[in-house]
Amino acid sequence: MTPATVADAYWMLRQAVEIPDPVIFLEHKFLYRWLKAEDNYREAPVIPFGTARIARTGKHATVVAYSAMVPEAVRAADLLEKESGYEVEVVDLRTVRPLDMDTVIASVVRTGRVLVVGEDFPWGGVTAEVVSRIVAEGFHLLDAPPQRLNARDTPIPQHPNLWKAHRPTLESIAASIRHLLSI
Repeated sequence: MTPATVADAYWMLRQAVEIPDPVIFLEHKFLYRWLKAEDNYREAPVIPFGTARIARTGKHATVVAYSAMVPEAVRAADLLEKESGYEVEVVDLRTVRPLDMDTVIASVVRTGRVLVVGEDFPWGGVTAEVVSRIVAEGFHLLDAPPQRLNARDTPIPQHPNLWKAHRPTLESIAASIRHLLSI
């Protein structure tokens, strides 16, 4: 489980406790910063385990993300809409196993273009699996080659400025979406 919001972290942890099988719950450290901003997290609707959600609707491209990359992708999509009018859909995976490929493929049907964003390393990660499954299940739906954006393939730096350069950011996600829309 990879929650991207405080509400998801709250409800997904409650769901994880009830699942009889082992569950790996990966909460990002940024969730603690957002806790005060999301005071009404207990009132949020409960989304079933293993179900992705559409964090932002759009029609020109799809960004698939999880964990802390979801808010970054939403901010990048908002920026692109303000500056050029592009409507970018953002899909929050919420869980990386199982992957809700039905929601992802349905979004690709609507947009024809996809960028998968993750904070993990580029080789053998979640983004590679999502792109592989999109190509295997929905290649005929794509108007452009699927793209992915990951952290740099380097050791994770501790200094905040180096860490910002290491991982995908609002700016790098927006640039990747611009590139995808130009193909």
